[in-house]
Amino acid sequence: MLNGIKKSAIGIAVLGALASAVHAEESGNSITVYGVADAAVGKEQHSLNVDSQFPSSVNPATAVKTSVPHSATGIFNGGISDSRLGFKGMADMGDGMKAFLVVEEGFNLPTGTTNSSAGSLASNGGVAYSASGTGSMNAQLFNRQAFVGMSDATLGSVSIGRQYAPIFDIAVQYDPVQNAQLFSPLGQSGIYGGGGGVSEDTRMDNSLKYANKIGSFNFGTLYKFGGVAGQSSAKSGFALNAGYEEGNLGIQAAYEAFNDALKGASGAAANTVSVTAYDTKAFMIAAKYKIGEQTTVKAGYETFTLSQPTEAISLATTYYYGQTVNAVTNYGTAQKTNLVFVGGDYNFTDHFNLAAGLYSITADQSGDGKTPSGTSRYIGLLADYHYTKYFDNYLGVMEGRFSGPAYATGYYTSNYIVAAGMRYRF
Repeated sequence: MLNGIKKSAIGIAVLGALASAVHAEESGNSITVYGVADAAVGKEQHSLNVDSQFPSSVNPATAVKTSVPHSATGIFNGGISDSRLGFKGMADMGDGMKAFLVVEEGFNLPTGTTNSSAGSLASNGGVAYSASGTGSMNAQLFNRQAFVGMSDATLGSVSIGRQYAPIFDIAVQYDPVQNAQLFSPLGQSGIYGGGGGVSEDTRMDNSLKYANKIGSFNFGTLYKFGGVAGQSSAKSGFALNAGYEEGNLGIQAAYEAFNDALKGASGAAANTVSVTAYDTKAFMIAAKYKIGEQTTVKAGYETFTLSQPTEAISLATTYYYGQTVNAVTNYGTAQKTNLVFVGGDYNFTDHFNLAAGLYSITADQSGDGKTPSGTSRYIGLLADYHYTKYFDNYLGVMEGRFSGPAYATGYYTSNYIVAAGMRYRF
């Protein structure tokens, strides 16, 4: 009886929601539910255990210490795209003006858990046993996006909330290998693919974003409010972007600068994290060109510098996305990193696409551009077969090679991941 009442209540709630959606659409106010379900079976050559919270389940873009003796084989989340569920709202206000909203949650399809890079770091506090890494998705209710805004057909759009940094927007469109989580360092790591050196800044909380397009030219700006009383610049930042897309040619560029950015790491004690504060400055430029109907070539350059934070973060900082902090460091010596990528894709048929990308990342510990501390080079390959626009199967591989003083002792000089998966988009 109780079970029947529960089912009836659920049915009434669903019918009510559908009725509201129909009414909303009729009145010019529409709500769209969308999402991605993406998972793959694969193997990483050198890895700790598969993690149920880390967005990609494993971490193939980072050099692995030789103290890790095993490979990892299993089901990984988001071979190409992070699994997600989102809601988009749009209301026509007349005279070319519209109101809009987006809220979006990222989750791990193999386990049903919420994406939480911070949780993966904390679970490795003291002794590391599973894959982990920094990230901007840290078990927030809407960890991917959450913003509201309004637009005008001529004046552009303004939005407020949790939003993508411009470098992330560029990486999604200009990465040669679909910005794939498992097969591209841009897709796997927000350090490179959005955050300008600090993954947590791939998505900007408390941000005000403006975007516009005039003909083939687009441009925009973003400002992040720090929210620190009496210190308007603390934990704040800004970004600028501009681009041109017409016919077969596209080019986009962005600059980001953030104060007191916090990067997490596993703590020295169990279930804790350590935190380092930085100022960051980053620039990316990327281009693509379509050759005929089948081929697109893409290339880009990114540089970012990590330096001492504008406001020294207090040692009394005790929580990082809900995780206990056991150590806080204010970064000192500047470090510059340069990234170059090139590649493209070829459509063999309307259904089958093959993409390839080469990536070279050089870190300079001294900050003078003359003393490389480590170089990482990757090759990513992705074969993707679309049965429909909603469903595809894929097979991908990425190999990384690591050299230089930073990896001279205690690290494997190479690592690879290979995985085959399926993706449903709605």
